Amino acid sequence: MQSLKALALVISMSAAVVASGAGETVVVTYPAPQSEKASEDYQVEAGNKSVFVYTAPALQGGPVSFAYFDFSGTATVVVTSRQKIESVKVLPTSYGIVPTIDGDKVSLTLTKPANLTVELNGSCDRPLHLFANPPEADRPDPADKNVIYFGPGVHEVATLRPKSGQTVYLAGGAILRAKIPPDEKPTQEKNWRGNKVYATLLETRGAKRVQVRGRGILDLGALPQHARTAMWFEGSQGILVEGIVIRDAPNWAVAMYDSKHIVVRNVKQICARENSDGVDICNSQDVLVEDCFLRNNDDEVCVKTLSHWPARESRNIVVRRCVVWNDRARGLGITSETRANISQVLFKDCDIIHDFASASDCAALAVIVCDSGTMSDIRFEDIRVEDCRNTLVDCWIGPDMWSRDEAQGHIKGVTFKDITVTGKSMPAIKLSGCDDRHLIEDVRFENLRVQGSLMRDAATARVETNAYVRGLVFGVP
Repeated sequence: MQSLKALALVISMSAAVVASGAGETVVVTYPAPQSEKASEDYQVEAGNKSVFVYTAPALQGGPVSFAYFDFSGTATVVVTSRQKIESVKVLPTSYGIVPTIDGDKVSLTLTKPANLTVELNGSCDRPLHLFANPPEADRPDPADKNVIYFGPGVHEVATLRPKSGQTVYLAGGAILRAKIPPDEKPTQEKNWRGNKVYATLLETRGAKRVQVRGRGILDLGALPQHARTAMWFEGSQGILVEGIVIRDAPNWAVAMYDSKHIVVRNVKQICARENSDGVDICNSQDVLVEDCFLRNNDDEVCVKTLSHWPARESRNIVVRRCVVWNDRARGLGITSETRANISQVLFKDCDIIHDFASASDCAALAVIVCDSGTMSDIRFEDIRVEDCRNTLVDCWIGPDMWSRDEAQGHIKGVTFKDITVTGKSMPAIKLSGCDDRHLIEDVRFENLRVQGSLMRDAATARVETNAYVRGLVFGVP
């Protein structure tokens, strides 16, 4: 069962944002810097106000367009397309947003914040990602000495090192553009791909109560591949990352190690390059990831343990109400680099709107153990998967290119509850232990529905297993 401590974490760490459909409608839009090129595919209005439409590269069907604004009350959004509109889909479908078409325009009504994707004419190529934010509260004072403030416009920055109690704030209309100064020396001359690696863009070590928030864009598109990790929080506590957009990261986007009490909320990511993991939770505890939109060319939300015992285990982690577009690797789960134990992890009430994972160890939902740690009390609940091209679930124990331990670990207790899969294909479910000493044990599927049919047993669900799986159970409501 999910631990009471993890449930208490959700209550204590989440400053809930509630938007009511009643009351006066307020829409806040932000002008883009003059140098920013607007999308050629779409124009957007919200509450009769023009909303700038940005672009970003994407691995599948790019480039994509995206726009953001804040609102309360009930907002009407009008999207104008340059192509003829024959049909439109607004994702996630579970949000129940019914659009209307009038010529080259699509209209939709919003009553609460949402991270949406608009697709035209049955294609997921060149979509519009629409980020309708809640009203921004408690904007910091730019004159406050504990605020590192970036106002509207373009700001080129090499590195940021906020200290305890400081806030890094990206105002709406701001673009914080990462750069490498000519005199900066790499921290690594050649990584596993032969690329130079430089210091992390935004990093804390041993800091407390640091915030990175706002409505602006953290843009890493000018950096070479693998050049910088976007954010790294090490040995830190009380960290909040909220509200911003991260575009074209060349390496991990938001990562933490040996840290506690971390909240990642309403962060939007569109990153097309290899190793652009969305949120990496490494040897960390008491972590909440919620209301994010994640579209990256690698794992979207992954829990890891980069260091073995006596390093901190990863424990008490909640990921909820996120929207995932998985372009290549794993959508949600435990993914490689598992040297210490990982437990009490809950993925809940999330939408995977597309999953293109195709490699043998990639899936929409994954528990991948490549080192000696034990994975236990891992739960996937109320997950809606709309388009899974290949593998829905992959639980696997074995060495891979990232392994550092000689011995393999264990998987003991994984639950998949209220998982709904729609789309055109019947995706695979794969469970593969390592040997008779390193088993996958006690995996339970409860109320798994694929294309409207309840999967009552492993045969119906076409589960692929090997000889090192024990205690596989299918339950029905």
